Amino acid sequence: MVRVLLGQPDRSDAMTTIKARAKGESRPLSGVEKVAILLLALGRPKAAQLLRRMDREEVRLIAQVAKQLPPISSEELEQLVDEFANSYSSGIRFVGTAEEIRNLLSEVMAEEEIDDILSPPASSEEPVWSKLGRIKDDILRSYLLREHPQTAAVILLRLNSQLAARLMGSLPSELRNALLIRMVGTKTIAPEALAVLEQTLAEDLITLETPAAGAHAGIAEILNRLDKPQLDGALRDLGQARPADTEVIRGMLFTFEDLPLLAPKALSLVMNQIPLDKLVLALNGTATTFQEAVLGALPTRSRRIVELELQAESDASEREIADARRLIADTVLRLASQRKITLPNAA
Repeated sequence: MVRVLLGQPDRSDAMTTIKARAKGESRPLSGVEKVAILLLALGRPKAAQLLRRMDREEVRLIAQVAKQLPPISSEELEQLVDEFANSYSSGIRFVGTAEEIRNLLSEVMAEEEIDDILSPPASSEEPVWSKLGRIKDDILRSYLLREHPQTAAVILLRLNSQLAARLMGSLPSELRNALLIRMVGTKTIAPEALAVLEQTLAEDLITLETPAAGAHAGIAEILNRLDKPQLDGALRDLGQARPADTEVIRGMLFTFEDLPLLAPKALSLVMNQIPLDKLVLALNGTATTFQEAVLGALPTRSRRIVELELQAESDASEREIADARRLIADTVLRLASQRKITLPNAA
């Protein structure tokens, strides 16, 4: 019966119901309240038998709710347990003191476990300032450059000294000196203001340390499909609005024009997977220096074949050339996703 009443309790719903009832509003008891009242009514021996059948989280939730129960009328008690109606016709004030809850739990738990359940849950959240230490310096630097100097000064004051020193050293001298003056003049920071700053930092930067690269990867995949002018424009606008996210996304981008930026071994691996006819198409119209950088990754015989083809007049359409370049860029991205090569912007 207790399991049926408990169902799948929602912690926030239970607390909302208690607060509303404390204000005198007429609203039904939540499932957790009903279980707590029933257990208190049954007494320690029978309640203990039921508690043994519950998991730890259910016991914790019931114990917390029971301490805050409002007075219960006889009508509510009758609706909860019909067979108790005659015995408790005058109603009972189930206020559930801490001592009553402790006595109830003592039947099925050790003292240490009871203390753990009745004590407020400790926050295991890592401070935002510690998390910042895992973010790349260039991302933090970019973020500081876009913030108001006073905000940047407060952030630097809260970081560990080694990280703050690295960031300060990477800033322009004029800005660095201005920030030092502000840091020296910064006194006590209001807790409310600090809380707002920490929340903002969490939203803007902390997500970068998680593989929430899920969202970033999806955006990068879209951007990788744009041509160069469109990509440059999109990155410029995105960088103004979300500089930190943009830095992460840049490390996931690759276009055909980035081909010479690959490490020699990575470029050779890519070239081994590209048919020579597609490579010839892709290199059509590119600069001589670009062609030399790419062809340097080919075996001597393959390189000569491609060079001869490039010297001949081509009637390839722009669409064929674009498709060939897309094939090469997709090959690079696939090999990078398989961790066989590293993208130049991610190095």
